[in-house]
Amino acid sequence: MGKEERIERMIPAGIEPKVVFKIFEEISRIPRASGHEERISNWLVDFADKYGLEHIQDQKGNVLIRKPGSPGKENHPAVILQSHMDMVCEKIPDSQHDFQRNPIRITVNGDKILAQETTLGADDGIGMALSLALLTLEDIVHPPLEVLITVDEEIGLTGAEEFDASQLKGKYFINLDSGDEGVFVAGSAGGPTICADIPLSWKEPEAHSEAYKLTVEGLLGGHSGEDIHRNRGNANKLLFRLLDALERAGAIEVASILGGMAGNAIPRSAEAVVVIPSEDFKTIRKEIENYQEIYREEYRMSDPGITVTCRPLEEEVSRVFTKESMERIVDFGVFCENGILRMSPDVEGVVESSNNLGSVTTEEEKVSFVFVTRSFRASAYQEMVLKIDRLARSVEGSSHKEYDCLEWPYEPESEIRNIFLETYRDLFREEAKAIPVHTGLECGIIAKNIGRPVDMISVGPETKEMHKPGEWFSISSTQKYWKLLLEVLNRL
Repeated sequence: MGKEERIERMIPAGIEPKVVFKIFEEISRIPRASGHEERISNWLVDFADKYGLEHIQDQKGNVLIRKPGSPGKENHPAVILQSHMDMVCEKIPDSQHDFQRNPIRITVNGDKILAQETTLGADDGIGMALSLALLTLEDIVHPPLEVLITVDEEIGLTGAEEFDASQLKGKYFINLDSGDEGVFVAGSAGGPTICADIPLSWKEPEAHSEAYKLTVEGLLGGHSGEDIHRNRGNANKLLFRLLDALERAGAIEVASILGGMAGNAIPRSAEAVVVIPSEDFKTIRKEIENYQEIYREEYRMSDPGITVTCRPLEEEVSRVFTKESMERIVDFGVFCENGILRMSPDVEGVVESSNNLGSVTTEEEKVSFVFVTRSFRASAYQEMVLKIDRLARSVEGSSHKEYDCLEWPYEPESEIRNIFLETYRDLFREEAKAIPVHTGLECGIIAKNIGRPVDMISVGPETKEMHKPGEWFSISSTQKYWKLLLEVLNRL
């Protein structure tokens, strides 16, 4: 698995719509981690050339493909179909998958298409596949199409930010990065990625001590916006809570802290290398066992597989945090806010504001914390920026913003939204709904950069367990959304 490989087709050829699933599988064979989208970007250019379509590839790697309207619709208002080409790369601990080289290994289980051992990249590979499939067909009725596929959505939305959106001509904007059957998105949260750095000094460990790896794992994790309301445990926060308890129980020392992989994913595991005096080990072990039971009780519904382990290290630990460093770092990890901060006062059941401690890493001179904060209100996420900064400064650290996601305000009236709702009802004899969601989308940034009003909606087939191994999307829901898109384009 450490070298490039070719895989045979894994999605049965008979599943309709064949063109959509064929393109999705082709996309899945191309590594496309955030920040490393060169191959998929060039593949999109080749795709456009193959079908003789006008295209633009900018310096960032964003790709815009245009297709004229079908006969009779050449002069209708254009439709922008937007998705992103990068994916979150997470895998199970034992996997040897190399996201820079290996194709995603797809499997089919009933109505679900999922990956083996890794994230699938349905976020947003299925959005790409749906929009690209539309470009291949000559027998459908549609207005002029502008298919925009951006880079770096999952890390910083810099592709959307740096794309020259003023060249877009469309009146209607359909984002294809949502994942709930029968739920259309009509607004999304904004907020920055925030990094906090707490300074670190080292010393030699005390004599007559042994080194152990302390691990909190087995949590379900998930998308820090999509899944934040599920009240799943955050492995980083649980590890700091445990370190605080162990420090109170005995004279532990810490040699490293590591947890999570990305700011926008709820961390599933976290670990610390700790050094424990021999005379304190029984007391410390008892406290660890106690917290395993506490966590299992508190998270019995959301994370039933949670475990806390403490295993001896074979290698010698030559240095540990100074006591002052350890206290500053544990203080910050314990006191930083995480999870739901406020529910929406306007839309029942929707989270308005949240904060996620996505990753913690130990470096030579600091321990770094990465957060993604979200809200429909700029004032709320700006407040979190100030709170994190004040907390960091209180322990002699600092903070800075890395990326910003602009909120997409909900509009009471929308023609495209009404068309989608009516078409869904007519096709499937079911009622869909359109609501603002707590995830961050590129819509707000692109709309700002277009510089004129556009009528926006975000849609997509049922896609779940995003940003974690086990991510999947529904075959039957994809079939419905394909019919829906074709009919909406016919009606516009």
